[in-house]
Amino acid sequence: MDQTIVATPDIPDHVPAGLVSRFSLDIAPAEGIDPFRIALDGARAEPDIFYALSGRRGRGAWVVTRHQLIREVFQDPETFSSHHNADFSQLVGEDWPLLPLEADPPDHAAWRILLNPIFAPVKMRALEAEIEQLAADLVDGFAAKGEVEFVKDFGEVYPIIIFLRLFGLPLDLAAQFVAWEWDLIHGATMELRATAAANIVAYLRATIIDRRANPTGDLISYVVTTEVNGGAVSDDQAVGVCFLLYSAGLDTVANTLAFMFQYLAENPAQQLTLRDDPAKIPDAIEEMLRAFPIIVSSRLVTRDIEFHGVKMRAGDVISLPTMLAGRDDTEFPGSDTVDFNREHVSHITFAAGPHRCIGSHLARRELRIALETWLTKIPPFRIKPGAKAVTHGMGVYGVSSLPLEWAKA
Repeated sequence: MDQTIVATPDIPDHVPAGLVSRFSLDIAPAEGIDPFRIALDGARAEPDIFYALSGRRGRGAWVVTRHQLIREVFQDPETFSSHHNADFSQLVGEDWPLLPLEADPPDHAAWRILLNPIFAPVKMRALEAEIEQLAADLVDGFAAKGEVEFVKDFGEVYPIIIFLRLFGLPLDLAAQFVAWEWDLIHGATMELRATAAANIVAYLRATIIDRRANPTGDLISYVVTTEVNGGAVSDDQAVGVCFLLYSAGLDTVANTLAFMFQYLAENPAQQLTLRDDPAKIPDAIEEMLRAFPIIVSSRLVTRDIEFHGVKMRAGDVISLPTMLAGRDDTEFPGSDTVDFNREHVSHITFAAGPHRCIGSHLARRELRIALETWLTKIPPFRIKPGAKAVTHGMGVYGVSSLPLEWAKA
């Protein structure tokens, strides 16, 4: 805790000076850094709940650091609202919510009911062969070279092609969608982020209009031709659904994959464990999901409360860093150690409560198939000598560059 902080107009009068910190979860891209370690070292010097001056969108926010406390916030939408959780619509001067992410109960349930059939396990199993073929085709394209820039040539491409197929969009848009996604989440200026958001919204609106007139069997057609609460889905609501699935389905899977592959490249014994016993891959994925969560979620306090001894007021922002939850030693003893034999890995990387990630079944399938394909087709891989991974903690924690190599056949 930084004891030199004094009261300023930026600190609400209900926030005790002893709970105020300059702690930040934002970590600029750099070679050879561990953004999780940086965030953890900073947070572990703070109380379980404290007030960070550099919170969301330039305003302070309460930061909750413990797994069980974060889970409690996730599971109490009446006290901790998801309204304006991400506020992407504000970037383009509009006011539609990401659905169902920014909807609170009871409205939230209607949108989950709409989308649950699309992402149900049985539906995801039907995609298995297609995802396996995609992963194999991508890996076959560079396997003989003995090296690859993982992020550019696999991590980003793999989930976006799956997304484009689900949405019925042209595959040649992959590079454009990756560029928009990067600027939206990681843009260095608000202008870059706003421009990306505007481009995405414009494309989605045009596609929504087309699918209303010419529905096909894709996800967008399903959204615009169905009903919610007995009424048709409006254009703004359709944009809210599609924008969420776009923003959540690309960057998250790409960066989770990259952190997992970075870990395996840097830990050959663990990589060998999965090669020798592929049946361990699902458990290994859950353990790496626990160890490398990438999302910092947030909520708005709906009423004046005292939460575990800390007084909060209606309108306060509360920050929920999943990377701190996953490394909480009180929940996961020895949490900094990645243990593929760890039992009872009940992580909240996909959140918890009503807003638990609707795409988790698809994400797990993508992660598993990617690992199985690589470990089958690529010999033991490592980070290319003389190179380092470039990682960051800006927006969604992620990997910008991961040069891998292996022995040529």
